[in-house]
Amino acid sequence: MLILNNDEIESLISVETSLRFLEKAYSQQAEGRAVYRPRTDLYLPETTRSGVYAFKSMEGGLTDPPVVALRLNSNVIRWEEREGRTIKRKIPQAGSGKWVGLILLFSAETGEPLAIFPDGVIQRWRVAGTSALAARYLARENAATLGIFGSGWQAGAHVPMMCGVRTIKRVRLYSPTKANRERFAEEMERKVRVPVEVVERAEEVADGADILVAATNAITRVIEPQWLRPGVHVTCVKDCELGEETIRRADRLAIHCRRFAPLNYIAGFGDREIEVHDPVDLVQQGSGSVPPLEPPFWVSAPELKDLVAGTIPGRKSDKEITCFINNIGLGLQFAALGAGVYADAKSKGVGREVPTDWFLESVHP
Repeated sequence: MLILNNDEIESLISVETSLRFLEKAYSQQAEGRAVYRPRTDLYLPETTRSGVYAFKSMEGGLTDPPVVALRLNSNVIRWEEREGRTIKRKIPQAGSGKWVGLILLFSAETGEPLAIFPDGVIQRWRVAGTSALAARYLARENAATLGIFGSGWQAGAHVPMMCGVRTIKRVRLYSPTKANRERFAEEMERKVRVPVEVVERAEEVADGADILVAATNAITRVIEPQWLRPGVHVTCVKDCELGEETIRRADRLAIHCRRFAPLNYIAGFGDREIEVHDPVDLVQQGSGSVPPLEPPFWVSAPELKDLVAGTIPGRKSDKEITCFINNIGLGLQFAALGAGVYADAKSKGVGREVPTDWFLESVHP
């Protein structure tokens, strides 16, 4: 069994390979040769004083290569108000300044465990890769200006990924904290060798942008509907960054999948499945009845797999406003990128091997 760390994964993964592995996985999904289990989040609000404990998991399987991946996170989280927006913050492990996120990779031929590695690098590349893959079908061919909201971990992958599917000549950036956006601009200019312009107001990002990306930790709207101009392509890492009014401005819409939110299980609410992205009000409430949650209007939109398979058209004209809602993560993404990284690591002798027998048992499970 192979053990990898994030630095090793970073040395193996690239924009090109990420897009290739993801596109192949979505093709298999469209053909019925891949499967995933919806993401579930389990909350125990009263176990820690630092915030709220949350356990997240998802999984996915492919037939080519034959693998299954399980991704899990064990976190203490806190919702905070910052500059008029609600953000979700993950609290590092006490004393270490680190977090818990793991991917377990299994063979779908023999059932044996193949690898275990942290999810951090693969997490950002699979989200940004999915957004960029959608942009390959929905953004204008001549899209040259990228506008991005956010200067964190996810934003840092979206810039090179978008440069991988379009010839980006200029990036416009807004993030609420000046020091963060200036640092991010310098980092991105070194990485993609494209001028990055820092703006003082959020609405300035949309000025002349061909592609607009919201990649923030906000759980409230980031991109206003009046900022969308004919011909723009807009995307996000959570649908709440756009909100209903902004999404309705789109002439052509695609979504990641029809599971519009995780299935949440919250102590105090019995075994009820609560389908919502961030159940902050319910967690703080602690117990009681849950009002019926109506699916969003966009839930019946075409999925990314349909775009990849060619069963629905991409952009039809340069005047269309197109939108991709990267609404929820799929275990399928971790199977695709995890399998690619694993194969590359084995061929190059990267990582540390431990006896597979350590993870097996003689007792019939």
